[in-house]
Amino acid sequence: MMAIIGMFFQDGLTGSAWGDWALYTASPLRAFENELGAQAPLGFFDPLGLSSGGDAYSFRRRRSVEIKHGRICMLATMGYITPELTGKFPGFLSPGSGLKFADVPNGLAAIGKVPAAGWFQIFSWMAFCEVGAGYDADVN
Repeated sequence: MMAIIGMFFQDGLTGSAWGDWALYTASPLRAFENELGAQAPLGFFDPLGLSSGGDAYSFRRRRSVEIKHGRICMLATMGYITPELTGKFPGFLSPGSGLKFADVPNGLAAIGKVPAAGWFQIFSWMAFCEVGAGYDADVN
């Protein structure tokens, strides 16, 4: 079964289930073969063909977004692990409603405990980082 799926995948790349990738120089996937991260034996790996147009701006934009999302995932993982290992901040998360940091559970259970003003702060910071912090300055 895996061999048949592999043949279909190969057929989509080279036009033949037994084609030689080295001879297939007209591929739009070759447009970014020399970019950072293209490594043997796969070269530039784009199985969905998202960069098949060969547009350099789209390639740089996707790379920038991939790096940014990877960093967000790393921060989210640390945000989940750190309170378990080190404990929580002392004091109040929301002094007006008497909510302490220690009262907020870990994980998804915390979603319902954070006040609306806290969510507003979080989403405002996310919007600032997305729009105004210049993370995509290298794309243009």
